[in-house]
Amino acid sequence: MSLKKIKKIVLVAHDNEGSAKLFEKIVGSFKDVEFLLVIGESLYYKKSFFYSVTKLLREASWIFVFFRFLDLVKFKILGETLKKKCEKRGIPCIYTKDINSPEMLDRIRAFSPDLLVSLFTMQIYKAPVIKIPRYGAITSHPSILPKYRGLEVFFWVLANNEKETGVSVFFLNEKIDAGKVFEQQSILITEEMTVASLYNTITDVGGELLVKGVKDIDSDNIVYISSEGEGSYYRMPDRSSVWRFFKLGRKFF
Repeated sequence: MSLKKIKKIVLVAHDNEGSAKLFEKIVGSFKDVEFLLVIGESLYYKKSFFYSVTKLLREASWIFVFFRFLDLVKFKILGETLKKKCEKRGIPCIYTKDINSPEMLDRIRAFSPDLLVSLFTMQIYKAPVIKIPRYGAITSHPSILPKYRGLEVFFWVLANNEKETGVSVFFLNEKIDAGKVFEQQSILITEEMTVASLYNTITDVGGELLVKGVKDIDSDNIVYISSEGEGSYYRMPDRSSVWRFFKLGRKFF
């Protein structure tokens, strides 16, 4: 698939299953585009791995942390790292704890990107990095924004017994999950859905919407979607939400 204006894209990701799937979808869809991949080294923005784990255990249910850890281990054992994916395709790959650091700003400016695409990361983007790409910076979020902004929302919609969720693609700004939405698709939640299966569905839809979003930006075919209400924000799942999740008969896998 050829693009007219967009010739260079910076991808920002974590080395996990969701980011890897989105990476494959975008890179596989735009074979004439030159890519640079930036991989976040820690779970939380600018924090060490030890701090991230400590923060998780302090703020989230240990049961939730355990199941998410199992999911990550499964990916590390059975999956292919983003670094290996880049090596196969000849895509330069760099690591960072802070996408907004002076060093990263210099590296991204030197690449001279037309677009930045964030792939399920915990990075917090500031104005200097957002303004570098010629046509802006976009990402996908696993909800119908402004509802369910924040963290692990594919768990929260199940714990709250929602019947529907979705994916939104929007332009990044300095507020979390608050940019202008221009692609959106709803997803029905079935009784048999687990956290893992819903995550996979959301990731697949997110990949398709990101590809469509890139094409729409390239062809100047952007139609913004107005949001309704103030929405909601969720943090890491706590003990009470995990017990509510189990009482509803929901499963992680």
